[in-house]
Amino acid sequence: MTLQTLPGKILDNAHHTLLLMHEDAACHAICVVNDSRIGNVRSKLGLIETIASRKLHQGEVAFDGRVWITPSDLPHPGH
Repeated sequence: MTLQTLPGKILDNAHHTLLLMHEDAACHAICVVNDSRIGNVRSKLGLIETIASRKLHQGEVAFDGRVWITPSDLPHPGH
């Protein structure tokens, strides 16, 4: 199942964007590094949710329980 961003639960700061996503009854904190290669997180929520879901299900969770998304997680053009 794909994570879904909770409405109104997106917080932008200088270094990253924090999203609160849910899957069934569980909530997860997802951090997206602010980078020009990622661009506007709000305009790419579907892609971000897909990446976050994959990383969470593969156990790619930081020590604090957050899933971090960086430019290296984005699909490469032409692939």
